[in-house]
Amino acid sequence: MKRNQELIVGITVLAGIVLVIVGTIFMQGMRLGSEEVEVQARFREVGQLLDGGTVKLLGVPIGRVEDIELEETGNGVIVTMSIRADVRVPQDAAVVLSPESMFGDWQAEVVDRNRFRYDFAESPDPAILPGYALPDMSRLTAVADEIATNLATISTRVEEALTEETANNIRVAIENIQRLSEQLNDMVGSQRTALDNVARNLQSTSVAAGEAAATLQRTFAEVEAALGGGRLVAIAGNVERASASADSLTQVLTSASRDLQLAARSADSTFRAVNSIAAGVQRGEGSIGMLLQDTSLYVRLSESTLQLQALLRDMRENPRKYINLTIF
Repeated sequence: MKRNQELIVGITVLAGIVLVIVGTIFMQGMRLGSEEVEVQARFREVGQLLDGGTVKLLGVPIGRVEDIELEETGNGVIVTMSIRADVRVPQDAAVVLSPESMFGDWQAEVVDRNRFRYDFAESPDPAILPGYALPDMSRLTAVADEIATNLATISTRVEEALTEETANNIRVAIENIQRLSEQLNDMVGSQRTALDNVARNLQSTSVAAGEAAATLQRTFAEVEAALGGGRLVAIAGNVERASASADSLTQVLTSASRDLQLAARSADSTFRAVNSIAAGVQRGEGSIGMLLQDTSLYVRLSESTLQLQALLRDMRENPRKYINLTIF
């Protein structure tokens, strides 16, 4: 009987020891029979993180914090963590330290760096992950207290600035702005009518200018058609032929009698004047305008040229009819 009691007590003590060991292992996040790998991360500070802190991925515990030590330069902190070997961390992984509960416990969470815009602490060693520690509650409370103090100061200064006189001045300024806005509105309305009238006048002027341009174009077309018809060239040719006939007649009269020299010179000057008129006609001077507008003048000039040619032809054939020589 006594041995049975001792056996029960022994089994109970052994079970308690096993339970304590298993509980400790469970609290430290260890998994029996699973392989682990070490991962390091660099931080500027680690807040309230302690050895044995939980390491999580997407909120699921995957390991624990093994060691926390300062860098040799004193510019950062290196945290060594053990995580399960079968866990696939993000390709661009980083570590964020944050409070795990309201009781001061901190955790390290492996995250995808692209999802956060934190100023991660980089390490020259590519094997060491970048890390960032969120501010703890005490620091947030201090910042909030500072912000509240600044707001109170601003509120006091605004209250001092916004006196009754300042409020009246602001009200007067608002009324002045309203009156100015109404005056501007009236002025814009009055100027709108004037602008509409100017626009209509510009439109009428544009239409008139278009009609004038069309008329000028038609005039140029008519002048070009007259020049291209060859009428001026024909007139110039007739005049040149008449001038040549007159020159030949002058030579005949000069060789026939010296008594007719004066008459020949007069005729020559006359025919030179005719040549000058012909040159003026070629340059577009004189009666060229009339020739373009009045075709009857062109017809009469053609008839006169024909009559002159007939007269010259008759003088060549019957010189005695026009020349009377008296020989002593």
